[in-house]
Order: sequence, then C-alpha cells, then structure tokens
Amino acid sequence: MKPYALILLLTLALTPAIHAASEYTITNRHRVIEEANPSQTNVPVGTKLPDVDFTTLDGKTHTLNTLTKHGPVVFAFLATECPVAQRYTMRLKRLHAEFTTHTFVAVYANENDSVDDVKAYVAKAESPFPVVKDTKGELAHIFGAAMTPQVFVLDTSRTLKYRGAIDDNRYETRVKYHYLRDALIATRDGTPVPVQETPAFGCTIHLPEIGFSEDITYSEHIAPILQKNCQTCHRQGEVAPFTLSDYSDAKAWATEIAEYTQARLMPPWKPAPGYGNFKNERRLSGTEIGMIAHWVESGAPAGDLDAVPPAPKFHEGWALGEPDWIAEMPVEYEIEPEGEDEYRQFIIPTHFDTDMYVQAVDVQPGNRKTVHHVIAYLDVDGEARKLDAQDPKPGYVTEGTGPGFDTAGTVGGWAPGMAPVVLPEGVGYLLPKGADIVMQVHYYRTGHLERDRTRLGLYFSKTEHTTKLRIGDAINKDFVIPAGEGWYEVLAHENFKRDVYLLATMPHMHLLGRDMRLVATTPEGIRHDLIWIQDWDFNWQDVYHYREPLFLPAGTRVELVAHFDNSADNPANPHDPPVPVGWGEKTTDEMCIGFLYYVKASEFSLR
Repeated sequence: MKPYALILLLTLALTPAIHAASEYTITNRHRVIEEANPSQTNVPVGTKLPDVDFTTLDGKTHTLNTLTKHGPVVFAFLATECPVAQRYTMRLKRLHAEFTTHTFVAVYANENDSVDDVKAYVAKAESPFPVVKDTKGELAHIFGAAMTPQVFVLDTSRTLKYRGAIDDNRYETRVKYHYLRDALIATRDGTPVPVQETPAFGCTIHLPEIGFSEDITYSEHIAPILQKNCQTCHRQGEVAPFTLSDYSDAKAWATEIAEYTQARLMPPWKPAPGYGNFKNERRLSGTEIGMIAHWVESGAPAGDLDAVPPAPKFHEGWALGEPDWIAEMPVEYEIEPEGEDEYRQFIIPTHFDTDMYVQAVDVQPGNRKTVHHVIAYLDVDGEARKLDAQDPKPGYVTEGTGPGFDTAGTVGGWAPGMAPVVLPEGVGYLLPKGADIVMQVHYYRTGHLERDRTRLGLYFSKTEHTTKLRIGDAINKDFVIPAGEGWYEVLAHENFKRDVYLLATMPHMHLLGRDMRLVATTPEGIRHDLIWIQDWDFNWQDVYHYREPLFLPAGTRVELVAHFDNSADNPANPHDPPVPVGWGEKTTDEMCIGFLYYVKASEFSLR
C-alpha cells in the first residue's frame, strides 16, 4: 500500500468558510440556495429530542411527548414568501391525506413572518394541519432547521428518523426520489428509513437574535459548557496554549472565547453540518454560543462559585483500560527548540507469530507540548529499518508527511483532543505476524528543548471471526495547479464493485487545499453526502467515523470534488511567488485523496 493511502493527520478543526453553491436573491428577505445552510447546528439522525412544548395558532399547547404517543410526527419548516416552500404546498397536503398514521405540524420560524402573515398565508393555502409561529426560533434551534422547506420525522419515542428535503426536485414532474414519503412508509411500518438524511434546498431561515431573560453566570451556565466542550484540551499538561479550568481562567480569556465560538473556530470540528453523521462531533449549539456572548457582554459575572459543577474526570492513564499490548518508542527523543516541524519515524518490532486484529488503539504522548500527531504504520519488508540505519539519530526523518516506504497498513493514530475510536465489534486493523510498527510522530517546536517517549496501547479483537478493515480511496494524482489560480477544481472518483459497509472517511490535501466534498451515488440513483470540508486547513485533519455503518451496494460510485488556492493571497501558500504545483509526497507538493474505510458486506453483519 502506498504511503499516501495511510496519511492520517488526525486532528481538531476550524470553522467552515462557505464557498456556497449558486444563489440568487428572490426578495430582500430570502435567498434560494441549492444546499443546506451550515449556520445551524444539525441534530444527528437517531437523536431522541427533548420533550418541549409549543403552542399552535389555534391556541392549543402541545408537547413532543404527547404528539408522538399517538404515532410518528412530521415537522415541516416553511415560510410565507419562499417560492420553493410554496411549490410544496400541494405535495404536503397530499402526503397528509395519505398518511393518517402521522401527525403533521407546519412551523414558520422566519423572524420576518409575522403572526398575521402566517395566518393569512395558511388561510390562502388551506393548510389542513396544525401551524406554529416559532416566534423566538426555539423549535428551529431544537431541530437544527436551516432551510424552508425542510422536514423532520420523529418516531413514537421522539427519536429523529429523517431530516432533509421532501423530494429531489422542486418541479413536480421531475421528481425521481420521494425521500419524505419513503420515511413515512418506514415509520408507519416499523422498518428502517432507506435514506435518513438529505440536504434541504430552498430558502434560508433567518431566526431572531436569541434573548436571555435571566442573568448568565459562569457558575450556572458557562462552566458546564467549558467542562463538556473545552477542557479536554484546555487543561494542565494538554496541548492547548492556556487552561480553562476555573472562573479566573475563563474571565481572563472571555473575549477570545466569545470571538472564537461565534466564528465557530472552537470547539474544533471540520465537517459541515448536514454532510455525514459522525461520532464524537464537537459543536456548540446556537443557544450555547449566544449564552457565551451574552455572558461576556455582561462583564463575565461569576455567580455562585460554590455551585460550579464538579470538574470532569479525565483519564490520566489508558482511557480504555490496560492495553493488550504496549508499543513504546525504543528510546527517549530530544526535540530542538527551533526549526521546521519534524516527522520522525520510530521502529517497534512486534514479534507476533500469528496475524492479529486491532480493534482500538490508544496513544499516550510522552510530551503533549510538542507531539502534534501520531500514526502507526506497518512494515513487513524491513524497509523502515534500512532508512533507520541511514539516520544517526533515533529513528529516521522524512521530508514529506509519509513514512518513506510502501506500507502494509496502519493500526490507527492520534491527535490532540481525540478520544480513542473503537472499531465496530468484529472489525479490526490487520497486524501481520512479524510486522514492525513504524510510529510516526509529528513534532513541532516550542522554543525550548523538549523530550518525548510516546507509547501506543493496542486492543485486540476478541471475536471468533474478525473482519479486516480495508482502506480505499477516491484519488487524483494527475493534476497541476496553475500559479496564481485561486479556485482550481480537481475531480476524482472510486467505484465499489461489491457490497460494502462504509465506516469512516478522511479527506486529504496539503497546504493549497480549500475544500473537499465526497458524495456516494448508488446504482439506483440514491445520493449519500459522505462529508464536506468547506474550509480546509492542513494542520487540522481527522478520520471521521460514521455513527452507523453506511451500506453501499455494488456499483456505488463515490465522487470527489476539491478546490485549491495557489494564489499569492493564500497565506498558507509555501511558494512566494506562486509556482505550478502538482502531486508529490512533500508538504510543499499537493495531494487530492478521499480515503474510504470500509468492510466487505459479505464478511460483516450488523450486530
């Protein structure tokens, strides 16, 4: 396997800066766009929503719990002036008449839609179902609604089963896929929803500013947010540049906290909402961001510091318990205080006399101040040992991000803020007998002499039969980005010749990358948005694991669209002035890969 097929620069993330699909103004209040608005926080499909109450225009108060007791519920977010939402009036009425097992609720959340506007429009449209004027945008925030029309289907346990578009075309005669109807059939019959999430298209929802009737204090409101979302990295001995462990920390950095959360730079999470449903998402809700801003604007009041919730307990040892086997750097390594980042590889023999399968790997960096990431490559041919012999220091260094040889695979990796990812039961990285683990450690300089001795903890699969995790890729190596080009498009694709379950994905580019999107289309034409990184940053990458394995039948085509910025305006451009850049292993070269982590369906069954 080529080195590029295993580059796992695992990470944090920066907020997406939207390179939006084509859009044009309909009125001064609405815009029609072709993709979901990423400004709202998505509620993942499979989430059980809180039991909130709301009042319909007829004055009746309902709760999600009481509605779902009578059967599944459909919430349709609409707008009085959105021409796309208006086109769906008749289609929603027909579905309401057909599926009497479901309760339909229409929600108007736009701040520009007054109660009188909604009443007049509903009367004209002869809406047959309850209507809510979501005056404060509370329902929109709870559901993560960002568009009109956009629908959400809940089952009888208040669990979100479908979110997205009603169908695939605003023109009735051109519709091929009836997403909402399929979801209604499935929730009526108790079967899996075939397509659980699609990007909505239509008009963006404009919500009113969130107001807070009560005083926002550190002790009651801000401390729980920081404990849950920030202290994993912002604590003593971790990689973040300062701690956020108590009130004095939070007050000292209050302005920065507000600015970075409002810009969605923190907490770090790369994938745009609505494009993939991933484990371990790191996002703040709009309400949480608003609370932080309100707290800072109010002077960062402390509240009752004796009432601050107990600090979370973090694993100082192995997060998954004692590993089955520990791989440790053979010696301590010294990192000089100045210079470029260093990618150094350390060889660790395994000596196993049979193939092993690794279900999870945990990493204990010896020095979190200097260790940026760790990747565990595999060598079965002794090539890494030859490179080690040529370098006078422990291990060996490479100019690019790869390990410098054709690897036999990987057993995972680590970056700051990451919890160990456990593969599904019965799935494992193959560790061939007798293989060397080549531990790549990416060091950055701190201005001080640092020392490190990092360890890997391996947890082996315990099942009788373990399915090998495979890594495919949609890749393009035949491109050259012209000097000065600020938005250069590169395409790639991968075809699955057999049924597979997709477990994770990872986009990869270098310093000129701007965005990358992966979409899978089945032979039947069903589209699955796998991921969209809209504001690429080479320093912060990750392997993104799906909450549930995604079944892709034989004949599925995965298409990749990426854009690069080779202009002088790109602050990450390593060339001054810009020069043409093509494929290469060095950081100053470029790559265009969408890694696909999967298992063969014939070898794996959902448990």
